[in-house]
Amino acid sequence: TRGYSSSKPPSPSQLAAERAATVDLIRDAATSGVSRFVLVSSIHVLGDALVGDVTDSTTPLPTTDYGRSRLELEREVEGQSLANSMTGIVLRMTNTFGVPAIVQPSTWDLLIHDLCRQAVTADRLVLHSNGSGYRNFLALSDAVNVITAVATHTVPSGTYLLAGPQTFQLREVAETVRIRAEHLLQKSLTVDVNTTDMARHQPFTVKGESLPALGIVMQSNFVGELDRLILAARQEFGEPSS
Repeated sequence: TRGYSSSKPPSPSQLAAERAATVDLIRDAATSGVSRFVLVSSIHVLGDALVGDVTDSTTPLPTTDYGRSRLELEREVEGQSLANSMTGIVLRMTNTFGVPAIVQPSTWDLLIHDLCRQAVTADRLVLHSNGSGYRNFLALSDAVNVITAVATHTVPSGTYLLAGPQTFQLREVAETVRIRAEHLLQKSLTVDVNTTDMARHQPFTVKGESLPALGIVMQSNFVGELDRLILAARQEFGEPSS
């Protein structure tokens, strides 16, 4: 099913339309004799459960309409897998970044994409928060490689985390973008956070062990993906300011 490239959450009507179409697809696949169905879900189904060590078996506690909608689709895959002779695989994917095949304006609203755009168009990387929040990021090329491996290897029915190797604080992400952008764009940058934001955040780490146990091991390409995205931002938004 589709993802949403904008930082703006999908509307209830968008979610309802996607959910209905995907449910029909899952049921048609199950009743038509499809042997395996892979649903790319989202870590947003976990919601308030994103605390401490997060594993493949962590119980979801979604807090958004998007997370609840994805969880419904996960349960549909599980139900159809149990009721029919179809292997049902759910991949709970974390936040991906990278250069998509088709770049839309809203693509640049996502956090790392926006920071790359700022690196090209300004001398400051500005976070709207205090930068202490936590997020797990996954290079798009790594996600594609794992999804391909899951689709072409024998993987039992179940739910699997598809996550990057490290969970970052947002300030760390901005600093990483700064370092790579200064190298690639040959300019000096600073990172600014919102000092009026007093929010505190619970740390978490994502430990997806089930896929590696099946021999599907991710080769992290975080820096390479980030470099390509910075260069794509330069191509999209012009030469860096001096």
